[in-house]
Amino acid sequence: MDGRNQDTYPAFAEDFRGGILAAQRQLRNRLLDRSTIRYRHARDLAAHMLLRLDDLPGCWSVATNWLRAELGCQRVDTGFGMREAKDYFPGFAEAKDASFDVPSFGCGKAVDNRDVAMQAMWLDPRPLIFADIKQDRRVTMRLRQRMSGARTKSKLAWALRTERGGYGLICADWTEHLVPWESGLYDCFEQTVTDVLSPIIAVSKQIADQGSRGEVGKPQGSLAAYAGVSDTASLATLTASELEIARLVAKGMSYKEIARVRDRSLSTIDHQLRSIRQKTGASSTSALVSLLARSDLS
Repeated sequence: MDGRNQDTYPAFAEDFRGGILAAQRQLRNRLLDRSTIRYRHARDLAAHMLLRLDDLPGCWSVATNWLRAELGCQRVDTGFGMREAKDYFPGFAEAKDASFDVPSFGCGKAVDNRDVAMQAMWLDPRPLIFADIKQDRRVTMRLRQRMSGARTKSKLAWALRTERGGYGLICADWTEHLVPWESGLYDCFEQTVTDVLSPIIAVSKQIADQGSRGEVGKPQGSLAAYAGVSDTASLATLTASELEIARLVAKGMSYKEIARVRDRSLSTIDHQLRSIRQKTGASSTSALVSLLARSDLS
């Protein structure tokens, strides 16, 4: 198993400049022309993801569906965040095996990011294998209950990284049987996440963040742009009422539930959420939830 630790990740985040077409050319040159991709079947995945580089949900959809099919697992789930945040919110993108009644893992509910197993996902230099969730002592009772509720029996989990650290997590779950050991699935997961998903999603996230602020095409060189980490200073512009509503959204509450808790109409809550997204630059509710998770205000 030819792994790469965090120090040997290519410096994709250091020199990306220009607009969408420039990003596609640079990534194509680094990943395809220079034969960076070790798992040969993932070359086609990279090519398809690059075609959707300016569509973050679409780019993720291509990736999660391809990886789920290639691994033969029942669910692949992803989310953005940081190791230092209190909560992690899964479910930004998810692919499920249509042959089974597979529940979603996200459902807008946070996972305690301080859990030992969660921190290991962020920090371990190689993907984690949870061969049997019921027997794995690394999994706390609370996290085991969450996984069992999603019918997870086995799991591969790891952080999406640029050379400066993790910006999201990706998990492959087996719900109908334990993960098979003899098929080279570990290498497929590790090499695809390292060589394809981490660099492409980082740039796609940057483009999405820039687009929400009307800045597509402007040079960006910060870690925030490449690691899916938006500037949280904009949260300071929220009123006390808006910040409270944002926190309720981060807890996974629906508009209706928020309206009831705040004793406001649905139209008022919708108007305030539009204002919150405009002030923070979050392009969607999912992006807002991710922003709050990273800021530790959720």
